[in-house]
Amino acid sequence: MLKYACRDVGVECDFVTTGATVEEVKEKAFAHAAVAHADILKGMTESAMAELTKAVEASIKPV
Repeated sequence: MLKYACRDVGVECDFVTTGATVEEVKEKAFAHAAVAHADILKGMTESAMAELTKAVEASIKPV
């Protein structure tokens, strides 16, 4: 089981998700971000989004 929390990438948010694979956790994290953090994502460049994706992937840890 893997876990990710928004706070892991410096976002002040209590969202935490788990999943069996990195892809599953990443999907859940970005689905949450699309709703709860749409304002942040909307202003991001492609390279900033790529960096965020890398940061999210690096923050996904075994439970």
